[in-house]
Amino acid sequence: MPARSSLPSSSLTRRAFLAATGAGAVAAVSPRVLLAGPPTPAKDPAFNTANLVARVTGYRFQLSQWMEQHKKTIAATDEVAWRAICKEIAGAGFKAVEVWEAHAAPETLDEARARTWKRILEDNRLTPVAYAGGLRPETLRICQWLGIPHVDGGLRENTPEKATALCREHGIRFNIENHPEKSAAEILAKIGGGNDWLGVCIDMGWLASRGAAGPATIKACAPFVRHTHVKDVKQLKTPGAHETCLLGEGVADVAGCLAALHEMKYAGWYSWEDEPEDRNPFDSAVRNREWIEKRLAG
Repeated sequence: MPARSSLPSSSLTRRAFLAATGAGAVAAVSPRVLLAGPPTPAKDPAFNTANLVARVTGYRFQLSQWMEQHKKTIAATDEVAWRAICKEIAGAGFKAVEVWEAHAAPETLDEARARTWKRILEDNRLTPVAYAGGLRPETLRICQWLGIPHVDGGLRENTPEKATALCREHGIRFNIENHPEKSAAEILAKIGGGNDWLGVCIDMGWLASRGAAGPATIKACAPFVRHTHVKDVKQLKTPGAHETCLLGEGVADVAGCLAALHEMKYAGWYSWEDEPEDRNPFDSAVRNREWIEKRLAG
């Protein structure tokens, strides 16, 4: 595996770390072999382990220091730590998990260790359904090892053409997660309009932080919306601010977003995401899981 000495500086935000993107149009590509994904969710929310970005610092951090937390999490996540995380997720009633890159990082995870990670997931009856991270050959291989069908995050240095070729080669899809984008057109442009391999992961919180209407953006990105990050955020204090909160208590119109997904017959997972800077997300995990389940059942 190539050397990994070119990690971004600790002052970068999550999006700056994940996404150095290219532009260009990509024609629709018929998949050769797609990694078989988990069954269609029976309205079960997934737990995004990026929620635990502040776990290594006592659930206190600043969003601008995301990359520093990323590196600390990589260093702290051994077998014991991963087992404890999975046990706590299962204890909160979740059956599915989106694995954050820092918890299954190319810097430390080889195939043998991945088997251990997968066994721990199975021991806790957790299904890995997505990989929250950047697109590169190393993360695609981790998805193969863990049985995860898609990466959801940033394109890094890949153009849509290169990204399509990488995904096709590994049999793993990629979904661009919106962060700075303010419209469906901007989101889709990052993946050349979308194809069988490249789709969209809607982050409801970041749409609100950028002043975009969540439900309308979701509908405009169909049929390429293949994954979702169910997140709410507080009213902006400063331009570009992004402070998460309990679902339904912020300005992201999460209920409206879920309704829009239902209307378009969305068949993907609903990954709960909440990266608080000053509290333990497990304190509200059951409440937020039940909040999502109630609206999906309605």
